[in-house]
Amino acid sequence: MRSMSNRIQVLVILSILLCSTSMNAVARSVHSTNEVDIFPQGEISSDSTWYLDDKITFTQDNADYTVSMVEDNRITFEHSRPANLQPVKLWSQTSPTNSQNVNGAPDLSYTYTKGPVIEVTDFDATPYDQYEIIAVNILVAFHIPGALLQDQVRFSMNNGGDYHELVTYVNTQNPIDYMNGTTWSENITDKGDWSWSDLQNLIVTLDYVSLGTTDDTQLDIDAVGLSVLVEYPWYGTEWASVESTSQGFEMPVFPINFESGYFDNLQISNCGLSPVSQGVEGVWTSEILTSQPGQSFGRIHFQVDNSGNYLIEVSESINGIDFTDYVAVSTNDLIDSEIIRVRVKSSDTCISSINLDYNDPTLVIDGRVFGSLDGLATDYSRWKVFVNGEEASYQLINQLTTFSVNVSIGQFLDSGINDLTIKLQAWFNWDSSGNQSTTLLEITSMAVSGGFEVEWDEDPVCQTIGPQYFIEDGLGILIPFLDRCVDDRTNSENLSVSFSVADDSLLSATVVQDDIKLVLMPEQFGVTTVTVDVTDESANMWTETFVVYVEEVDDMPQIDEFPSIVPVESDVSTTIPFSYFDIDSTGLTVTTDKSWAVVDLSTSTIIVSPPTTSSSTPIVVTVCDQTSCVNQTLVLEVLTLAELYIEDIVVDSSKIFEGDVVPVRIYVRNSGNSEASLISVRCQSGDTLVGIKSIVMLKSGELGVVTCDWKQTDSGTKSLTVELDRVNEILESDESNNIGTITIEVSQSNSDDSSSNSLISTSTLWIFTFVIIALVVVLFSAFAPGKIKKL
Repeated sequence: MRSMSNRIQVLVILSILLCSTSMNAVARSVHSTNEVDIFPQGEISSDSTWYLDDKITFTQDNADYTVSMVEDNRITFEHSRPANLQPVKLWSQTSPTNSQNVNGAPDLSYTYTKGPVIEVTDFDATPYDQYEIIAVNILVAFHIPGALLQDQVRFSMNNGGDYHELVTYVNTQNPIDYMNGTTWSENITDKGDWSWSDLQNLIVTLDYVSLGTTDDTQLDIDAVGLSVLVEYPWYGTEWASVESTSQGFEMPVFPINFESGYFDNLQISNCGLSPVSQGVEGVWTSEILTSQPGQSFGRIHFQVDNSGNYLIEVSESINGIDFTDYVAVSTNDLIDSEIIRVRVKSSDTCISSINLDYNDPTLVIDGRVFGSLDGLATDYSRWKVFVNGEEASYQLINQLTTFSVNVSIGQFLDSGINDLTIKLQAWFNWDSSGNQSTTLLEITSMAVSGGFEVEWDEDPVCQTIGPQYFIEDGLGILIPFLDRCVDDRTNSENLSVSFSVADDSLLSATVVQDDIKLVLMPEQFGVTTVTVDVTDESANMWTETFVVYVEEVDDMPQIDEFPSIVPVESDVSTTIPFSYFDIDSTGLTVTTDKSWAVVDLSTSTIIVSPPTTSSSTPIVVTVCDQTSCVNQTLVLEVLTLAELYIEDIVVDSSKIFEGDVVPVRIYVRNSGNSEASLISVRCQSGDTLVGIKSIVMLKSGELGVVTCDWKQTDSGTKSLTVELDRVNEILESDESNNIGTITIEVSQSNSDDSSSNSLISTSTLWIFTFVIIALVVVLFSAFAPGKIKKL
């Protein structure tokens, strides 16, 4: 059984894991930051992205003298007024010939003549003498009621003695009428270098020349005047505009979320952030606000529903830990910090919203005013910049100059992906004396700063692994993994995977060919967690911690295999060792299916006494714990065996000297139930082999003898070891009694007697041997059958 401490540890781990869930980490990194032109139309490269318009102020009529153009990478507002040429009419005031009804404007009241001339002069120019004379026409309202057959009508003028004939009518076939609805006119501009004095004193003569005895008709004169074209004063106002919208850009604006903050007597209401109790000051403090990577907060913009008692303050930090004291700010104030906190205090005012822009977005416009400002009302002529429909800048057109206008526009931007509309509109007011004039407002460049883009290197994303369930000592598992991971910049095969196993004695986790390999440790159970981290080339990480459950199983007992066959002797008790164990249990039982095979658990042996011989006798050995059993078969080869042992080792000589050859007789007995043949007997003294003898056969109970001649080369105590069946070629019931040893004392050879005795002893031995051989031959001859005779 497992220890109680291990079970307690598993329970603790399980209780912790039940309170936790797997987690995927989100810790993306910045790949790069780039400036973004959120108003690319500022390059002014194409007029197709701009909407142009012009109007007469306060009307829907198009402007006459003001246009806007987008050409040659520039925007131009052109206000070009022509000279305001207006005709003024001067009618004669006096007649040197005292002609009646010829002065003043035409009124169909006239005088006539059939011969006497009519002269007029004194053209009143007083109301117009401040204007410049452009052209002069002479006007005559007259009538010739009949045809001129021989008479003539002649008009002429006298400019200070410089006479000019204007027109002569002669031989007309019909009446001439320039009195009723029309007036005769003649351009006299090139007939003099006119001044208002010249015009005022000009004398015009109207003459009916009678050439016959009778008059053909008469000349009726209603009025004589001058039509003078002058530059006449005038005024007016017109405007022109250009407008363009950029779309699909992320505006550099950070809206502050009132919900992510700390409230003290302030609350979120329909209007925004308002006091809980009207008249009682409350405080709201934001969380730590950090700008986007590589950017800084620019200006703060806030809106309130009503003016009252409120205060908005900002505290700055460099490291996000240490903050400056709070400083009061007004809307649109510049902050220029990367880490801030915002605090709002209010007792009676609702704060609708607070926005922070990034990098103080600024519209920069470069250009010039050139041409002429003559006649322009510079106090009223101006141009404006509108951002998203709100006026962002106001500039007078009051001097010819170059300019660069910088306009902070963060207050006009909305957060998120939104449109940005910029409109330039120029008003031209004039109060002119009538002369021609052209004024041009030219925008040579326009750009919006502050836009940015953060390219993120996102974390890898992998399919969730989830909890895994195993059985103790069960098979592991391969979970397909890397081919189910994606990353925005790193190929899945280049993702790195690492593991952390809370209890590595329970299982191991590795990656094998893009798969997660979980392998259980033997004989272990419990609960653990495995945390897998997947890292891309930028060290962004996806992490999941999943739970692994290994269910406990009561293991079966184990018994080692027996040799393929175990030889034993019939009716002889043989002890056979065996090995068994159970990792989960201690109270085991071991039994056999043979009554003559008894198990001794104290020595882990089986004692067998097979009653009969057999080439294969199986014994089923069963080991059981409290829940299961396991069998193993022990196969016996039951034999009748020889049993060899050295019964005696005999040395005949009682006194042995150095140099003697000592015969040693070895008596070998077979006490077994089976005969033994070719029994080797090995005699060895130390490392010296004395001899190897052989006994051809010993039947059961027989005694055999061999002799080893042991030559003594030096004196001292000598030992001789005798070993039977050294290579175990003969099956015996006991192999441990095949070795015997004797010890003798060898004396030094220091007299002839000893040598003679040694020689006599050897001679005597050889004589005895020859006598025996001769005796055997005689006995064979005496008792052998007679010769077979041939019949």
